[in-house]
Amino acid sequence: MLVLAAVVSLGSLVFSLESSSQGSTSAVVTFRIAPSMSLSILGESTSGNSVVSIYTMPRPTAQERQAGFLERLNALTLIARSNVPWALRVRAQEPEMGISDDGTYHKPVSDFEVRASRGAYLPVALSDQLLTRGSPGEHPLSIDYRIRLGPEHRDGTYSITLIYTLVSQ
Repeated sequence: MLVLAAVVSLGSLVFSLESSSQGSTSAVVTFRIAPSMSLSILGESTSGNSVVSIYTMPRPTAQERQAGFLERLNALTLIARSNVPWALRVRAQEPEMGISDDGTYHKPVSDFEVRASRGAYLPVALSDQLLTRGSPGEHPLSIDYRIRLGPEHRDGTYSITLIYTLVSQ
């Protein structure tokens, strides 16, 4: 609406200048469209440029223990909408995912890895990590999770709170 009003005002100005003067007149008008972006979880309403997701780790199967990691493909789908080039960042809210059932092991968030749209896995940290970038438009982003199960891993009830943020480039 603001852009339309500016164009109509400019047109009126040019028309009135042409009708009131004998010579030619020109005008240059510049305007800037402010960046607009939103991030949402598929199926939920848009909530600004950040979303919070909580993931609770299931008990690993024997095959997952043997492989040394637990992987969940398409664990989350985010929808990035932007009228400018953008970047998606992710960070953990807490330094640990929880404590083992026997109380001997604290699962660090760095064991939790995330990737967007089949890119490379990235260990989660307390600071923002660049997950992916994109061009203007609406983009569904498939988010995969992988949790490392090293030899020190002990079963427990583990969860992680992830904060995804869309920023302009």
